[in-house]
Amino acid sequence: MLEKIKNFIKENHLFKSNEPIICAVSGGVDSLCLLHILHQLKYNVVLAHVNHHKREQSSIEQQAMQNLAESYNIPFELMEYYDDGLENFQSQAHQARYIFFKSLAKKYKTKWIATAHHLDDQAETILMRLISGSNLYGYAGISVQQQEKEYTLVRPLLCVSKEEIYQYATQENLSFFEDSSNQSDDYLRNRIRHHILPLLKKENENYLEKIQEFSVQAKQTFDFIRKQSINYLDKLNNNIDIASFKSLDLALRNDIICLLFERFELSKNKEIILKCVQLLEQNKNCKYRLKDEHYFYIEYGKAFIKKIQDISSFCEKIGLDETILILNQYKFYFSKKIPQINAKYLKLCYNDLKLPFLIRNKKEGDFIEMSYGNKKVSRLLIDEKIPVRKRNQIPLIFDQEGNLLWVYNYAKNKQVVSEKQCGDIYFVCEEIQNEE
Repeated sequence: MLEKIKNFIKENHLFKSNEPIICAVSGGVDSLCLLHILHQLKYNVVLAHVNHHKREQSSIEQQAMQNLAESYNIPFELMEYYDDGLENFQSQAHQARYIFFKSLAKKYKTKWIATAHHLDDQAETILMRLISGSNLYGYAGISVQQQEKEYTLVRPLLCVSKEEIYQYATQENLSFFEDSSNQSDDYLRNRIRHHILPLLKKENENYLEKIQEFSVQAKQTFDFIRKQSINYLDKLNNNIDIASFKSLDLALRNDIICLLFERFELSKNKEIILKCVQLLEQNKNCKYRLKDEHYFYIEYGKAFIKKIQDISSFCEKIGLDETILILNQYKFYFSKKIPQINAKYLKLCYNDLKLPFLIRNKKEGDFIEMSYGNKKVSRLLIDEKIPVRKRNQIPLIFDQEGNLLWVYNYAKNKQVVSEKQCGDIYFVCEEIQNEE
């Protein structure tokens, strides 16, 4: 088995021989064999052990792992984890373990974290996901090598079965601990292990290899689709152009949406993905609430995810010698000089000014007097195709008598337009921070 794993490591380029490897060792037969093999192959190994304090054996296992590290003359790293009883223990403990392993990788200036997953684990994982539901990546099961930002998880035992691991432990006279919870049928994984895998073995002695072949092919297919999804979203800066999107294959469309969710670190499931697909098919301006104040938007042929941050209502008065900053984006002031090129302004008659002016965001019923009659501000912004999320950020400028003089950047009152030729003072707005 040693030679088999040595070749597997080489074929899959799992890690470099001169860099430290953080080896996750629970004390069970799988992880002890992994540690022994890596040590035998002369890799620079760090023994990382987590004491969950769930069983009476935990302290004995911890001491045994520390003694083992000393006998191998390798570093021993410990994390003690205590169940607070408030959350799902399995999920919380899993997250805590991997945070611990990544912290060790940083400490030892390496990116390699090795775990002892094997072919039986692969079969159990794939069957669990087929039962519970997943996507193509999930159905492919456990990756031989998995990149997670600056760290890489490697599984050198994904070429051997549990039976082979037991045989190796016996051959090398390795002492290991058995977790009694592995015998219980309380967990789905254990039920699959005890009742379903034996039936598959009766049908085909080589079922584990066949399941691994499926995993590799599914992963390759996913990687091909994912590369196209990455290229699509990168080109469009994480936006979806609905016209081009509709021409894509369904598998690619679904993965583009999945990748978009992943880039915003949002959870997803089949129902959410299908809902987004339906909205894209309809291609009507709308927003769909996701979570953590994120929305899936469709606006004028484009789709994207954005986090909404509440924009406070603004209502500011401004006189001749004042400067007002709105939303840290718009700077308003009066000037007797022609404004700089990139500024927008109203040219007004000084003697007709009704001060102070009022600058606020829109309200229901606001209208502006145009040359052809009154127009509602809400309709004006719709006609200008201003996204819903931006409409409440546009400043409206009123005079003291309540006349709307300017919907900034989009419409000017007919009286303001008529004063353009004879005006002798400027009401200026400089944009100091552009909205994306």
